[in-house]
Amino acid sequence: MNGTEVACRVTDRQIWLGYVPLVPKACEIPAWCKQYFELEPDAAATAGAADGYLVLEWPAGFELTSLPKPDESLAQHTARSLIVTCAVDTTVSQGAKGIHYRYFAPQYGVDEDAATGSAMRVLASFWQQRGLGKTLSAYQCSTDGGLLYSRIEQEKVWIGGWTSAIAMETASVE
Repeated sequence: MNGTEVACRVTDRQIWLGYVPLVPKACEIPAWCKQYFELEPDAAATAGAADGYLVLEWPAGFELTSLPKPDESLAQHTARSLIVTCAVDTTVSQGAKGIHYRYFAPQYGVDEDAATGSAMRVLASFWQQRGLGKTLSAYQCSTDGGLLYSRIEQEKVWIGGWTSAIAMETASVE
């Protein structure tokens, strides 16, 4: 990861990677969103450098799979990878609140990623700021799907989970 050291821990059948938090900052919803999405998001935030991330939040329970994938023309508007997200009415073990998300970076050759841990690094802090707490369970609503978890502990955001439907079927959520 570009020379960055990443902490690692193993619990049960999950591998957790620990990152320095990448805290998003609220921003205006970009006007170009109307070009890609029929329904505009409720909120927006940026994280990282100019080629980092743009988080767009839709209302709780919104069906993110109804959003079309942005194409390469997204690069005309932003160099940021796009994370779309919404809260869901789900609480799993140890009080983890539920979210859904999708990740797009067509300007970098990634139409839609199946399961994106780097996006969870951003979403952990984003949703903590929005009141969901320090522990999340997240379903990435891609074709293959991915079930990821995050925990914010001291100076680390820990990301763990399963990244395929087959792995999710055999995983036991504790």
